[in-house]
Amino acid sequence: MRLQNNDLSERDATIALAIENIVEKNFWLTKIRWVFSLFILIFFTTYNSLQDKVYIDSYRLFLVIFLSVLGNIIFIFALKKEPKKLLEKLDYNKFSFIASLQLDFDLVVLALLVYLSAGFESPVIVLFIFHVIISTFLVEHQKAFKNTLTSIVLLLLIFFKNEGFGFSSEKLASMIAFNTILFFSYFVSAYVSKNFKKNEAILQELLKKTKRLSITDGLTGLYNQTHFFSVLKSEVETSKRYNLVFSVIIFDVDHFKNYNDNNGHILGSKALAKVGTVMKKAFRASDILAKYGGDEFVIILSKTDKIGAFLAADRLRETIEKEDFVGGEKQPFGKITISLGIASYPSHGLTDEEILSKADKALYFAKETGRNKTIIYSKSFESIES
Repeated sequence: MRLQNNDLSERDATIALAIENIVEKNFWLTKIRWVFSLFILIFFTTYNSLQDKVYIDSYRLFLVIFLSVLGNIIFIFALKKEPKKLLEKLDYNKFSFIASLQLDFDLVVLALLVYLSAGFESPVIVLFIFHVIISTFLVEHQKAFKNTLTSIVLLLLIFFKNEGFGFSSEKLASMIAFNTILFFSYFVSAYVSKNFKKNEAILQELLKKTKRLSITDGLTGLYNQTHFFSVLKSEVETSKRYNLVFSVIIFDVDHFKNYNDNNGHILGSKALAKVGTVMKKAFRASDILAKYGGDEFVIILSKTDKIGAFLAADRLRETIEKEDFVGGEKQPFGKITISLGIASYPSHGLTDEEILSKADKALYFAKETGRNKTIIYSKSFESIES
């Protein structure tokens, strides 16, 4: 289950990754429960047929299997119903709670199975160790430790229920030994799990950094063109679904070839990097800022109409005009300036190609009519050859 949202912040992307991980672990538990139900059915059917003593009759065995299967169906239903809403809310705690609840449910079912199948003498009592190990790998260690203590308490209750207080020293030693093994299983699996989760966190961080590098322009630190197109397509789909508006700004540096010719390509690259820095300060964290190619840049402003986009774009134009660029005095305007074109969804187009094309036509008009301008697309531009 993947969170298909291209404009998540870095923090939200990290939370989404963690949620995907805990969702998968929840589904692992449901799969294990199917195996558990089938295992105890086959195990006791075979075990009872090979022993003179029946450890659990068919009625009680059916009761345990029924509870396990019923619980599994409920958990699967909850997991299939909730994830989409919870992923949108980035609600990690809810999924973690579901995992914890599943483990508690399994502990109760296991305790009931052991109690109904000869108590402390049950051949499946070792499954408590299995449960402790799973707990340490699927939930935080504090919760796993509580499950271990709960297991010991349940075993003690089962022991005293079956044996009363007239038990032999041999049986007492056996009970103490098994509970000691439970503690040992917890500490060993917790140690391994802690290191495993540490490595998992490192891998997630590397994955996050790799993903960030794959969608980032190396010069400016803005998003690259590939990621821009992906987000633009997603923005169109989202806006259609929820009847929202958004705008696209496209701009380039006026007479940038002249700047490179007079100052060299190294200073030209530094100037573009500085434009990217100014952009980051001028726009919201939720806006998508990208380098489109050469000296061109694009911006996606979600939930913003053409007027809002114009105000934001012209504010950027004024900021760039006032900014001090090395060699800017050699430009035709005596400084670095930019020309910007704006188009909005749905007033100027209903597809990503249409919106981008209309914004580009507005940019072309701004350049043809003197540069250092912010222009909103108009139908009258269609007669202009670009």
